[in-house]
Amino acid sequence: MLERLLEEGRPLIAVHRGKNGGAIAENTVYSALNGFRSGADIVEFDVQGTLDGKIAVFHEGMEFKILSPALPPVMLSLMSELKRRKFRAQYCGKLKYGIFELEEYLLALKGKGLLNFDRIWCADIGKCLEVVKKLDMFDQILFKGYATKGRCKILDYMKLYPEAWFMPICKTNAMYDTAIGECARRGVVARGIEVLYKSEDDMFASPEFVSEERKAGRFVWANSIDLDGKPDMCAEHGDMYAMFDGYEKHWGFLSERGYRVIQTDWPDALKEYLDEKFPEQNKVLR
Repeated sequence: MLERLLEEGRPLIAVHRGKNGGAIAENTVYSALNGFRSGADIVEFDVQGTLDGKIAVFHEGMEFKILSPALPPVMLSLMSELKRRKFRAQYCGKLKYGIFELEEYLLALKGKGLLNFDRIWCADIGKCLEVVKKLDMFDQILFKGYATKGRCKILDYMKLYPEAWFMPICKTNAMYDTAIGECARRGVVARGIEVLYKSEDDMFASPEFVSEERKAGRFVWANSIDLDGKPDMCAEHGDMYAMFDGYEKHWGFLSERGYRVIQTDWPDALKEYLDEKFPEQNKVLR
């Protein structure tokens, strides 16, 4: 299934934490299934370790937003306690379900579509990889993280699981050079690169860079999401700009770079745009 990432064609759509809203909370099986139904090819999800060493599908620091009651933090809670806590609906009512443990989340999504495993460093990396191995899901899951010099737990573990697909996150040209070098030195294959940048003049915004990565056997992943209080991650061509200043001007900029994946919070709108731009390739395949 992951081989799709290395194919040519229109950009694949990755949905950030699944598609949530109403009674569907982020980072749940329901938001993942809703993401696929909204046109996404890939669902990104986060994990967080718990006090008793379990793995919760949850983004750290979001307790105040989506859990009732909000305290204590997930990392200081037992999984049995978390199972009794419930998510808040978009309109603040309490839902009937709460946090999913990693194994039940993945099992429910096995064979449904591509998954992007994020923030693995916030949990026990070895346990995360063993869960994926147990479920025989390495062909469905792309792992991402920071590849740094010196001790790097992600790379230390990834080299033990050559069947796992890994994608370094690169925010600067120097981080890119380090990531590619460290992956090669440690025997970890970098299958792709996630690029974050602030200027259209950045190397990562160059179609030539994307073309060279393709020649090297790597795809390039762009991040269109907008996080409050943080800089735009694709030179002010992200979701909010696209939604309110024109799809072609902003998502068009990203698609014309040649990126293989665009991550978004609005998969249905991005799919609408890509269907019109690439009418001959508008069928979502899984």
